[in-house]
This record gives sequence, structure tokens and C-alpha cells, in this order.
Amino acid sequence: MKKLIISTVGTSILTNVVENNNERAELYNNSNCRYKEECSESAIKLIDKLKEKALERLSQNLESEKLRRLSAELNGIYGLFIETKISKQDFHFLITTDTYQGRICGEILKQFLVQKGIDVDIYAPPELTTKTKYNFEQGIKNLLKWCDENLTGYKQSGYEIIFNLTGSFKSLQGYMNTIAMFYADKIIYIFESEKAELIEIPKLPVEIDNEIIEKHKEKIMLMATGYYYRTEEEIINIPKIIIDEIDGSYFLSVWGELLWNKSKGKILVKDLIKLPFLVYSEKFKKLFNETSEADKIILQETLAKVSGILLENGFNISYLKRDGGLQYENYKNKKDENNNPIGHFRITQGDRISCVVYKNKLYLRKFGRHDFVNDNP
Repeated sequence: MKKLIISTVGTSILTNVVENNNERAELYNNSNCRYKEECSESAIKLIDKLKEKALERLSQNLESEKLRRLSAELNGIYGLFIETKISKQDFHFLITTDTYQGRICGEILKQFLVQKGIDVDIYAPPELTTKTKYNFEQGIKNLLKWCDENLTGYKQSGYEIIFNLTGSFKSLQGYMNTIAMFYADKIIYIFESEKAELIEIPKLPVEIDNEIIEKHKEKIMLMATGYYYRTEEEIINIPKIIIDEIDGSYFLSVWGELLWNKSKGKILVKDLIKLPFLVYSEKFKKLFNETSEADKIILQETLAKVSGILLENGFNISYLKRDGGLQYENYKNKKDENNNPIGHFRITQGDRISCVVYKNKLYLRKFGRHDFVNDNP
């Protein structure tokens, strides 16, 4: 069976070639620099030196047992290959932190694996650093979004999804163990000792109680688009495990994002969800019932985004115009039966929604392909 292998990446490929504790401390003190310019000059010189040293070791045509000692990630990957041979159909993703050191480590490993004929790419979730709790959680949310957009497709294409969690730092591993229960077929891990065997953790039969999400779907889907609630009373009945609070703003927690991503496919295909400021015409409802499930999901996520922007800005339509994804504008010389200007905005680059603004409501008329909507909005 073809495999998709997700390997979390730490800094062991660099720390395993440091010469003394001073170099190790220099790496640690600059571990959360997102970009090269944020690192100290001495740290940049050290990272460049260690990178060359690591690449030199990797180029020595070492036996697999010696290669595995060079980094935790290679230990896991080569340990997996002992259990199951590599295939040309297999694909690897290296998940690094959004830091200068993290990306350097990913590049070193990618360069080596590509030379070995392994198909591999790097993903660094934006903001995935331990600089602050907020940065870290935003990074995990970006990672969850990436998992939802990519791993589901691989699974549907017949890939076995394997999470190799031998590398990376413990905070990320803790989250990845839970994320893997929803997206992976199995987890592999190897302790850092010379003769440690591969440990395989099977996927648990985890099921989501969709009723909890269904009950609060309007508010949850708004928060999933980035909308923040300002009072605890507005979200008082939503389970606290799926809500986070910072400075009086309430939004989806990491686990809230995960539960929504895994539930929305069943919820958003049923019916049009009632959202603040939006009114659906009968034509719009009919088109919704006739469209594909995939298009229903994209449509409703776009509607939630529009509703959230209007809520955030007191129904100021100009904010829809400012959004580069929506690109709201009125048609020239096109009005409805009551002489109101007809506007439109994007769902995707090729799909549109036509609408009318009337008495602090956005009346949605039609949606579909660009020409279908624009020719008769």
C-alpha cells in the first residue's frame, strides 16, 4: 500500500554535531527566531557551520544504523523502512517549526532524502513557535487546517497515513499524538537509543459527538472563519474545551478547530445555516439543494466569513470590498425589482454570489459559476 509519512522535525540534526555546551546554549537562545534577521550574528554563523557539518556527515555514505544516529527524524524514517520497504509511490512531509532553525533542519533532511530517491516536501505552519502561547496555538491551528486540506485527499486516494513523531519538541508531539488519532492510520515512535525498536501506536476508534457541534453550529462556524465573541455570555453554553479566551476575546481553541474540521463535512451539506445579516432567496435555496456536497461546504464557509465581517464592522459593506478574497462590488446598471443595486462577491476565483443590500440585510439571490451569475444576477 502506498504511504504518506508525516515526520515532525526538531533540531537534532544540528544539536548532534555541536562541539560544546556554549554552542548548544547559542542555539537554544535563538530557537524562536522566525527569520534569519532576527537571530544574533553569532547564531547565524554557528547555524551555517553546523549545517555544513551535518551535510558533510550525511554525505559519507554511512550504514543505515549510523545514519539513524544523526537525527531523531532519520531514526524514525529508517526504522520504518526496516518494517516496510520504501516505494516510489510513497510521499513524505517534513513538518518544521516556523523558525529559522526549524526551516534549516528541514532543508538539510530534505536534501539528504531527495538524494536517496525519497519524494519529500517541507511544511512550516505559520506562527508555529514557542515564543508565546498564542503563537504556538495559532501555529497548531494552521497545522490543523493543512491536515484537513491535504491529508483527507491522500486518504481518499488510497494512501496509508503514518505519523513519525520521533523528532520535534515535546509540546508539538503532545498535540500531534491527538491529531493523529483523527487523521493517521498509525503513529510510529523510536526512543533515542542505539538498539531501540520501532514502537507502533495504532489509531484509536475515536468518534466525534456531532450533536454538540450541531447544537452550536452558527457560532462555531463564525469563529472558524476568525470571528471573535466579546462577552462570555454569548458563548456561555458552548463547551469550554473548544473555546479559548485572550484579553476578553473568545474564539475556537485548537481542539475546537479540530472538532469543527472533522464535523463540518456532515453539517454544512444538510441545509443552509441561518447567519446574522444574511437572507436567502428561494432561488438561492433551490440552487443550494441542487449543488454538490463539496460546493455546499465552500459556499457555507464563504457565507460565514461574510457574516463575520459584517458582525465585526456593524454591517459596513465597505469591509467586504476591502477583503481580497471576496472582492465585493456592484454591477453596473443592474438593479432588482425594487430598484436596488445588485452586487456580487466571490466564492472562489470562478464562482460568484449575487446579492442586494436592503435595510441592514444582505439578500442573497444566486450563486454558481461566474457567467451563470453575472449574465442574470
